[in-house]
Amino acid sequence: EFLPPYSPDFNPIELTFSAMKYNLYYMQLAMTLLSDQEIYVTLLKALYSITPKDSFGWYSHCGYV
Repeated sequence: EFLPPYSPDFNPIELTFSAMKYNLYYMQLAMTLLSDQEIYVTLLKALYSITPKDSFGWYSHCGYV
């Protein structure tokens, strides 16, 4: 079966990382000034800001649902 070329527009992981990067930008933190623990907590906050509704929308957009 033929597979189309890779497209980040139809990859839910790329959309998730894009949302995380947006949330990190919105927090406006200087990551270089944070400790390792603070960076870990900041990344978790950005990840936890993604809702199941977001994920469902991305999977629908990509044609998996």
